[in-house]
Amino acid sequence: MKPSGQSKALYTFLILAILVPSICLAWSGKVVSVTDGDTIKVMHDGKEEKIRLYGIDCPEKGQDFGQKATDLTSTLVAGRNIEVQQKDRDRYGRTVGLVSVDGQSLNELIIKNGYAWVYRQYCKESFCSTWIQAEEAARQQKKGIWSSPVVIPPWEWRAAQRENKQGALHSEVTPSVIKLGGKPNTATDESLLSKIGKALTPSSTSGGGSPMNKGQFRCDGRTHCSQMTSCEEATFFLRNCPGTKMDGNNDGVPCERQWCH
Repeated sequence: MKPSGQSKALYTFLILAILVPSICLAWSGKVVSVTDGDTIKVMHDGKEEKIRLYGIDCPEKGQDFGQKATDLTSTLVAGRNIEVQQKDRDRYGRTVGLVSVDGQSLNELIIKNGYAWVYRQYCKESFCSTWIQAEEAARQQKKGIWSSPVVIPPWEWRAAQRENKQGALHSEVTPSVIKLGGKPNTATDESLLSKIGKALTPSSTSGGGSPMNKGQFRCDGRTHCSQMTSCEEATFFLRNCPGTKMDGNNDGVPCERQWCH
């Protein structure tokens, strides 16, 4: 007995219902807290659910503008009812989604106000090109983060923080105290530490022979030549800061194409 047309239609509907992922569905909830610029907590089905805003990346709290990004998101949605369209779930178990408030995209509003990058690595929808244009407009208008002459993307800042932690773990071993006659030879230890300090301290002149003003520069998470402003600055970062990626041929001279010709 052949199935009727109605049975075929019902069968097709059931198959589609199984195959179409639930992440396409939207739901509403009240924002109960704001973790940072791109992460909020929303009440959903009687429990808090952490939402990571899709396609954008805001400065971390430890970065410049990190708190201001958090304040902006709080101003826009804290305590309000919003709509969430789930796109994915990340490795931390957070819902990754598009959030709407009063019919406007929260993700895009943060970009337009200059407190988020479009996370190009993950933003793959057709509207991401519009977001990139909004980011460029905010950059040209020097809004938010773009008002600073030095802007470090949060993914680079996070990578630098991880490298710093790994470096700290390797450097936690304290040199043993050499004992002579039952008493610690502190003079020997001080001499050793002095030698280590001298080896790690950059020379007083840069490659061009001009005095290097140590107080002029500081390690702030930048790691690439495109973020430098001079050969002197690049040399300081290479010698003093962890995680730099400015000496591809390992000859001790950074940014030979851009700065240190």
